[in-house]
Amino acid sequence: MKLYRLEALRGFAAFYVVLHHSLPHSLKFSNWEIGYLFRFGQEAVILFFLLSGFVINYSYQTGGDKTPKTYFAKRAARIYIPLVLIMVLGYLLECWRIGGFVDPRFTNLIANLFMLQDVKALKPNVIVEPYMGNTPLWSLSYEWWFYVLYFPAIKWVSNSVLRNRLVLVVTLLAASWYVTSPDFGSRLLMYFLIWWSGVVLSEQYLNNSINYRNIFPILIALLGVISLLALNIFVYSKSGAELRVGVHPVLEFRHFVFSILSIVCALAWRRVHWIGFNMIFKPFLMLAPISYTLYISHYYFLLTMIGFLE
Repeated sequence: MKLYRLEALRGFAAFYVVLHHSLPHSLKFSNWEIGYLFRFGQEAVILFFLLSGFVINYSYQTGGDKTPKTYFAKRAARIYIPLVLIMVLGYLLECWRIGGFVDPRFTNLIANLFMLQDVKALKPNVIVEPYMGNTPLWSLSYEWWFYVLYFPAIKWVSNSVLRNRLVLVVTLLAASWYVTSPDFGSRLLMYFLIWWSGVVLSEQYLNNSINYRNIFPILIALLGVISLLALNIFVYSKSGAELRVGVHPVLEFRHFVFSILSIVCALAWRRVHWIGFNMIFKPFLMLAPISYTLYISHYYFLLTMIGFLE
């Protein structure tokens, strides 16, 4: 059974990212700077992470076949089949755009298929850039490795309390490492806390026990990471380096602040029976089935459209 509110939010997040990349952030209507409303594409991706953790755990716990073969086959099919098709399409569109053969960048392609990509302009010590400049693909590396981390955690540690504590400890240690020596591994494990927050909410939903008290350990862990990232920003500023809202070290701080605000607001909204939710988000249900494909493909199509208009 699909949870329509989560599906609607997934459709909304995908649509928002498209608007984020297609509309000028300086857009004005009359005297209103409405472009400001579309500057939060990064936050939309964090919403994806929270929703993904919830949905993956919900699907696993309510499903019948819990073998690793079935679990990874489902995840790989969902991620890789559309991704490979979009990569091929992106390459062909790039060839068409410049009117000739384009270097296929096989090394970069293979690294992307192994899910090692991120955006070098925004974070330190990135291994490889997203393929053919399709920057939204940065989040797929996180998503895939979250899937990989989830299965042994849920399979090998049967006690949910112990399992959650282990995840919180590991992610907090990773965050501590990241603020002193940032790299792909520590960044990935640190962000796993956001995704795992969705898992915990899903567990509590299935047990009909969602409340602030039960989610408190996750909130404390998120606040712990936020504190570490805030300290890192302070040290960074004292070094005389320029701080930018959309770049390390502020970017990571933004992500974690948004994640905790999302959880708190969701719980508060639930307590008032989701008043107004359907009016705002239900129309985006129609985009839910294509949200992933829309997310990974829209950047190529936007570039192609711009090239055509030029």
